[in-house]
Amino acid sequence: MRIGFNASLFGSPEIRGWTRYGLNLINALDRGGHDITLFTPYAVSRELTSRLSPGVKVIHTQTPRYWRWLSIDLPKLLKTERIELFHTPHHFGLPPRSPCPTVVTIHDAIEMQDRKMRLSDLRRPRELPNKLDHWLTERLARQVITVSQYSHDRIVEQRPHLRGRVQVIPNAADPLFSPSFSPLPLQVQEQLDAAPYFFYIGGFEPRKNVPFLLRAFAQAKLHNARLVMAGGAASNAPALKALIKELGIESRCLLLGRVDDSWLPALYAGALSFVYPSLYEGFGLQICEAFAMGCPVLAADATSLPEVLGSGGELFSLDSPAQLAALLTRIAADPACHEQLKQRAVQRSTAFSWDETARLTARVYSKVLSRPEVPKLAQEGRNALSNTNATELPNAVL
Repeated sequence: MRIGFNASLFGSPEIRGWTRYGLNLINALDRGGHDITLFTPYAVSRELTSRLSPGVKVIHTQTPRYWRWLSIDLPKLLKTERIELFHTPHHFGLPPRSPCPTVVTIHDAIEMQDRKMRLSDLRRPRELPNKLDHWLTERLARQVITVSQYSHDRIVEQRPHLRGRVQVIPNAADPLFSPSFSPLPLQVQEQLDAAPYFFYIGGFEPRKNVPFLLRAFAQAKLHNARLVMAGGAASNAPALKALIKELGIESRCLLLGRVDDSWLPALYAGALSFVYPSLYEGFGLQICEAFAMGCPVLAADATSLPEVLGSGGELFSLDSPAQLAALLTRIAADPACHEQLKQRAVQRSTAFSWDETARLTARVYSKVLSRPEVPKLAQEGRNALSNTNATELPNAVL
């Protein structure tokens, strides 16, 4: 199949969840023999370019305004390149008038309620383009892919018109998480100081629930173990540092900030456990990364995390830090418990594979291509713009 992808997020050198999903799916589809072309108005970052399969074609149009590219340039390119199906891997970015069937991956429903189109949005020109992009994409897509049953159920709750058009296909760990990982740089090894540590990698925004982890770690009173945290925005660090000081665990907490991708396999592999206290996740890709590195996993009993964790680790309640504190203490004190959790992680890792994800995704493509009719709501989405030329949209949109 000749598949086109929206690669507009590939311009950032920072590889985050959505770009990691797109990158690995694209490479796996290429390995599966599909003809893949990426379309973007922005130059693809050097880091992502170096990691794309050689067979993947990139068409960068250098269009100065995103909506002109999406509405005018992209449909023309899809037709010129004879693309059979166009897929956007990140919630938004389907052209209003696509010459071929379209698919979107919606990873979660976290912001769906806030992104409903309202008349009041016309008075908020800075918010309108983003909402319009999401609104159109949800209506134009022939098929929606999501990454967990939990996300499927929440998406259908928020968008009942998508019922029957949402397929669950899980993520997997990036291939860089393998036994042949690179050692940590010397300066990081010196910071770790050979001490046993628990590991967290992710954002520091409220839904990630990092203060809960800090309180549980403080309650465990593990004076010979450390808590190492990577990721998060620099703007969130002062509040966390203040809490760390208040809890009296400054000497046992290490905030690495954003780290190079190449460091992550070793950070997982060397940890007593990866701990994920998040309040809401559509999938929780870090759990798969930990599995791939044989790292014991402790995850919150919340949203999609139990589904992804399966038998690969231990859940803890978010009612109180006490249960997590007890698990931290047990893992630190009992080598047999640590080894058992490690084996469970390794076994669970076999349930996730990008090649399998690509195979299931290609099956969705084939299903869409076998049904030439346009779903009613997708046609309504097109009709909403049928009398509107892209150049008539507000300047903030163009």
